[in-house]
Amino acid sequence: MGKRRKQRKAAVDRDVISRLPDEILCHILSFLPTRTSMATSVLSRRWRYLWEKVQVLDLNDDFLYTHDRSDEEAEECFINFLEKVVSGFNPLSKVRLSCRADAYGYRRLFEWIGSVSDRVRELYFSTRTDRMTYTLPFEYIYSTSLVSLVLDGNINIIFDDVNLDGKMFLPSLKNLELHIDYLNIDVFLSGCPALETLRVTLIKFTTREADFDLEAIHMPRTLKSLTFEERYHYSEVVTLERLQLDTPSLEYLHLALRCDYKRILVCDYTNIKKACLDIWPKPRNVTWVPKLLGALCKTKFLWLKVSTIQCLLPAPVLDISDFCNLIQLQLDFEDFKAKLLIDLLHHCPKLQALKIYVLGSYDGEDNFYFYYLNPHKHNGWRQPRSVPKCIVSHLNTVEYRGYQNTREEHEFTAYILQRGLVLKSMRIHAKYYCPGHLKWEISQALSEIQMGSSMCRVEID
Repeated sequence: MGKRRKQRKAAVDRDVISRLPDEILCHILSFLPTRTSMATSVLSRRWRYLWEKVQVLDLNDDFLYTHDRSDEEAEECFINFLEKVVSGFNPLSKVRLSCRADAYGYRRLFEWIGSVSDRVRELYFSTRTDRMTYTLPFEYIYSTSLVSLVLDGNINIIFDDVNLDGKMFLPSLKNLELHIDYLNIDVFLSGCPALETLRVTLIKFTTREADFDLEAIHMPRTLKSLTFEERYHYSEVVTLERLQLDTPSLEYLHLALRCDYKRILVCDYTNIKKACLDIWPKPRNVTWVPKLLGALCKTKFLWLKVSTIQCLLPAPVLDISDFCNLIQLQLDFEDFKAKLLIDLLHHCPKLQALKIYVLGSYDGEDNFYFYYLNPHKHNGWRQPRSVPKCIVSHLNTVEYRGYQNTREEHEFTAYILQRGLVLKSMRIHAKYYCPGHLKWEISQALSEIQMGSSMCRVEID
């Protein structure tokens, strides 16, 4: 017995973690899911009630949905536990919930959200519904304490014609992420005067419960990071009077717009570092996309997706400012357009990395053979009168995905290899259905080009 006591004592002496103060142990447990922190209660008396002092609640209800329990029983069990948390546990600073909601329990669940929203600093709520969309009254997230709010699921936030009269219902909020069905975004943002990070994904602009006439969207001037995506159906026709991006502190911008905006208000984004544009080529959008690009001229990273490229193609002359700080440019084409690409390169004097991705509208093996056996197809290439400055002085990496070996692509690639005096790497990724012998032919054709850079390595796969 004496030997065993000594072994237990030695084990206790080695347990340095258990001797730490409660504050430090609770801080460590706050990074774990709540079920995991609860499991530490079996370690020893020291740990039995420690998890109850953690001010972070992180729960997923998946473990409750078992074969011997109905969905209604599982939801009842989960909500009952949440209600006990509010009434009996220590104050919470952060709540993260991922759970199901249906017509049986969503009201109690939303009421619980309302009961904690004005007590916590961070709230993450993700719900998986039974294909129904449920209404979350804005009063449930009216909070002076919230600094970060994330809502994800089939949720409508309805204001019920309440006259907010300029009230700041989320005055401390700095981070907001909404991936929901419906929201009057302009009214919501008017109540968030301190917002710095905004991520919004909207599925609808109207609902059966509340149709409204949204004239404009005004983004808060305090924003540093903005991701705004619309995912309503292509057949819907939605026209807005104005999109106001008067956000001078903006550092990151990602726009995915399907609405038809009559005009856009921008400013000089002196702090911008990264921008991604996916703007649907509606008639009015086409007119202001170059204006937006001009405002983003100080960005270091720029990604133009297929829809934005379609907005730029109708312009006979690309009238934009030089991207004086741009070091990486990614362009997504439906069909490769060398002229547009060269025009853009003329405005990127310090570009170091160029990424080209051709999605192609001709998928399938039969169409592949048509493309590869007709290399004259889509030959719109003419060498520019002057070489873009970046090609001879800064461009060191080119990556081309979806290469189809058209004459236009081959001649453009040859042009870059010949003129690229500091080029280090050219990576060509052919279409995934490209046969091996045609890849060999591509490789042979490119190997015959006299390259301007002795250190350039060409890779083809």
